[in-house]
Amino acid sequence: MCLQGGASVQQGLSAAVEFVRFGWYRLAADKRYSLERMNPTHTGELNSFAEVALGFCAWCEEPNLDAEREVTAAAWLAKLYAAALLLPSVEPENSDGLPDLPAVELAKAKSNLAYFNGTYYRECFDPDPTLAEAPVIGDIGDDLLDTYKDIKAGCVLLNRGQPIEALWHWVFLHRIHWGHHAAGALFALHCLSISKRE
Repeated sequence: MCLQGGASVQQGLSAAVEFVRFGWYRLAADKRYSLERMNPTHTGELNSFAEVALGFCAWCEEPNLDAEREVTAAAWLAKLYAAALLLPSVEPENSDGLPDLPAVELAKAKSNLAYFNGTYYRECFDPDPTLAEAPVIGDIGDDLLDTYKDIKAGCVLLNRGQPIEALWHWVFLHRIHWGHHAAGALFALHCLSISKRE
């Protein structure tokens, strides 16, 4: 999903989503996901988020990340965060926890996202102005990798034919973990890179 030949970020994202959309529906047909227990509107929301989730993971695993990585990373994080806000809450069907991630794909993501490692920024875990919390140091590389791991785990569950589990993990971890990392990295990318572009 890299942007080559001067393609814009929007063109790259559109191409990625189209590719993933085709793959998602093909997977859904092949795996015969059992969504009957879900509210029909939830199925549409799950499909929409899955397209973005699969596209984001494919970008993280892509061996040749594009030249404007900061802009593309910010665009993916914004799409993920926005799509997650529309996901419905569901109850998990089991308590198995998150699945192990495919080792080869995880290694690719770690290698590709290492470009962002050491891109530090200041943040407060709780921005409530009534608190006297000192800022801490965040790392965009760590944020992206943590976001990838949580999103990828849901994709693994989806691929196993467990859409309700995938949905529950995406929503729950958005609230307590990857949402914080995504929002922090997006703000940092905006301040450190995007706002300084000519």
